[in-house]
Amino acid sequence: MNPEIRAAFLAQIEARNALNGLDETATAETRQAAIDALAAADQDLKDAIEALPENIEQRERQPLADRVSLSRYMLGVLEQRAVDGAEAELRTELKLSDQAIPWEALAAPVEERADEVSPQNKGGDQLAYGTINITTAGILSRVFTRTDTGFLGVSLPGVAAGQRRFPVMIDGTAASMQARGGEPDAGAAKFDVVDATPHRLTGRYVLDIEGLAEMGQALEGQLRADLRTEMGYQMDRQILLGDGTGANVTGLIAQLDLTAMPGSEFATNDVPLLSWANFKEGITATLDGKYGRTEMDERWLLGHASYTLARTLYRGNNNSGNDWDAIEMSRNLGARSAVSFQIPAPAVATIKPKTAKSSKKVQSAIVNMEPGAAVAPVWQGLTMIRDPYTEAGKGQVIMTAHMMFDFIMRRTDGWKRYAIRTES
Repeated sequence: MNPEIRAAFLAQIEARNALNGLDETATAETRQAAIDALAAADQDLKDAIEALPENIEQRERQPLADRVSLSRYMLGVLEQRAVDGAEAELRTELKLSDQAIPWEALAAPVEERADEVSPQNKGGDQLAYGTINITTAGILSRVFTRTDTGFLGVSLPGVAAGQRRFPVMIDGTAASMQARGGEPDAGAAKFDVVDATPHRLTGRYVLDIEGLAEMGQALEGQLRADLRTEMGYQMDRQILLGDGTGANVTGLIAQLDLTAMPGSEFATNDVPLLSWANFKEGITATLDGKYGRTEMDERWLLGHASYTLARTLYRGNNNSGNDWDAIEMSRNLGARSAVSFQIPAPAVATIKPKTAKSSKKVQSAIVNMEPGAAVAPVWQGLTMIRDPYTEAGKGQVIMTAHMMFDFIMRRTDGWKRYAIRTES
C-alpha cells in the first residue's frame, strides 16, 4: 500500500470514527459537519485510488471502450464476419478471439453513468487494499453492480484472456515480538497460494439478424442491461449456492456453517422466532473488533421471507406508530441490508452446534464484515457461440454466451451464516 493510499485510509477511518462517536446531544450542525468531513475523506480516498497506475491505464483505455457497441459485436457473430472500427481495436488490444465480446461492451453506456466508478464495491467502500489482489478491474464493478456479489463486496479481479491460472493468497504471515537474536516461528511466516481455475456460466439468446440490424442503437441499452442482469444472476447463484460438485464452485452457503445469531438461546433444536430486539442484538454482537469495528462494516443479505418479517417487527409492543421497524433500525445503526431471491426458502435445518434438525423453519442470512476475503476472478471476454440450425425454420439464430470465473474464500472468519427463524 503506497503512502498516499494509507494516509487517505487513515483520514477516512478518523472521519468515520468521529461521526460514530457523536453522542445523542450533538447538534444537527455538528452532525452535518461530521457527515461532510466523512464525505470529503471518502472523495480523497477515491481520488487516491484513481491515481494508482493500474487505474490510470484503465482510464486511458476507457475512451475506446465508450465507443464500442454490443449490438455490433453480436451482429458480427451472427453474420460470421469480423467487426471493424473501435470494436476491432478493443478486441485486438485485449487479445480476444473473434467470438469473444469484451466486458467493456456490457457496461452501461456513458450517458447512463452518473460518474466514473472507481474500483469499489456496490456500497461505495474501498476493496481490501493492502492485501493480495488489490487491483479490481474497474469495468467489472460497473458490469456486476446490482448483484448479490456486488452488495457483499466480493472482489472481482479481471484475468487476462489466455491466462489459465490466477494465483490468490489465502493465508499470510503473523507478527510477533522476538528477543534479540530470536527467530520467528516458521509456521507463522508461511503463506499459501491457490490457483483460481475457470468455471463456465452460460446464457442463451434467440435472435434474428434482421431484428438486430433494424433496431441498431435502440436495442443497444437493452442488450447490455439484459446480458449484465442474466450473467450477474448466474454468477450470484453459483457464489451463493454452488455445492462444489461437477462444474460448480463451492459457494458461500456450502462453506459457511449455519449458526444461531449471537444472543439466541436454543429451545431443543430451535432458535427463537426473529424479533426486533433479537435482530438488534445480533447486529451489535456480531461485531468482533477485528473484522467488524462498527455496524457500518456489516452487510446482511437476507432472504425474502426474513426481510418481509423484519419489516413487520417494532420495538416494545410492536407498535409502528412512532418507531423504526427492524430493517430501518439496522440501517440507522449503520448496517447494510438487502434482500435476495437467490437465498433458499425457509426450511427445517441443522443449526450448529446441534446435530439434529430444527422443528421450525429457518432461512439463511449471509453476513459479511470482510469483503476482501472473498475473491471471484473473472476472465476477460464473454464468448458468444452461434447456432443457426436449431430454430432455422423460424428464421432465428440461437446465441449462447459463456463467461469464465472462479470463487475462492481466502478465509471465513469475517463471514457468518445465521439461521433466521420465520415460522411461529
